[in-house]
Amino acid sequence: MEEETEGDVLDTEAIQMVMPQNGKAVHPKYGTEQWFAYGAMAGEAGTPANGVAQAYRFDSDMFVLTVQLNIAPAEDGVFYEAWLTDDSGEDMVSAGHLTNYFGDARHQVLFESERDLRDHLAVVVTQEMDDGDPTPAQVVARGQLKPTRR
Repeated sequence: MEEETEGDVLDTEAIQMVMPQNGKAVHPKYGTEQWFAYGAMAGEAGTPANGVAQAYRFDSDMFVLTVQLNIAPAEDGVFYEAWLTDDSGEDMVSAGHLTNYFGDARHQVLFESERDLRDHLAVVVTQEMDDGDPTPAQVVARGQLKPTRR
């Protein structure tokens, strides 16, 4: 087994975020931010997890959600899926499968939609069997987006 030495670079990870400058956040692909919300993610039902979700609506009418979640890697045949839901909990929109590039706890998803989902402020992450069933399964993490003026 090789020993790590000072100065060794193990790997790098870059997370793209829209940062406001002079009171406006401008995304190079979608334009000026018109709406922003964020919220902490936490584990559910005894599952250790934490992270953050951020949502944006741009003047190009694009809605973008990012979720970064620290959670144990899924077992073979299992994956994590992010969902947005409205207050009723009945309209759940899949935001996609979380990816885990480094084989550790860091998971993420980037979801883009032309649908205006600003009324879908709950973010849930489910643990899914890779069996082709599109319905949400066991919730393992949850967060609530809070619209924020910048």
